[in-house]
Amino acid sequence: MLKRLLAPALIALLPLSAMAAPTLEQTNFAKLQGGNTTIAAYKGKVTVLNFWATWCGPCREEMPMLNRLRAKLAPKGVEVVGVALDNKEEVSAFVNQLKISYPILLGDSDTLGLMRSLGNATGGLPYTLILDRKGKIAAKLTGLLDEKKLEATIKAQL
Repeated sequence: MLKRLLAPALIALLPLSAMAAPTLEQTNFAKLQGGNTTIAAYKGKVTVLNFWATWCGPCREEMPMLNRLRAKLAPKGVEVVGVALDNKEEVSAFVNQLKISYPILLGDSDTLGLMRSLGNATGGLPYTLILDRKGKIAAKLTGLLDEKKLEATIKAQL
């Protein structure tokens, strides 16, 4: 009985960082074109989830490759999804400039913590996850992507 009474009080005393961060499946992202979505919307597809920012040189460098790869592998059930850690206006201008055709989601103040909970301890960009068709993490890739290695990693999930 005493445990039941004390548990809420003890939880309230914990620092926010000690509380569980939302999981990838629980996180709600704003879509660049409006509305919201979750990663669950991509279940059934092998998903390349790429965290990036407009100010990140390697991120900018790999985006055209991700665009080509998506066009090539989409018929096989592959989707590329970008999660931008930047403001909507800059992201929109950049996406239009590079003619990025894959979905772009907007990260918020909690996205860095989410990335860290997903294995990116330093919070470095770009950071890419390969999700299998069930939405489970199959691979974690930090830094500039190598196209051949990325394609081989994706194809292992098909």
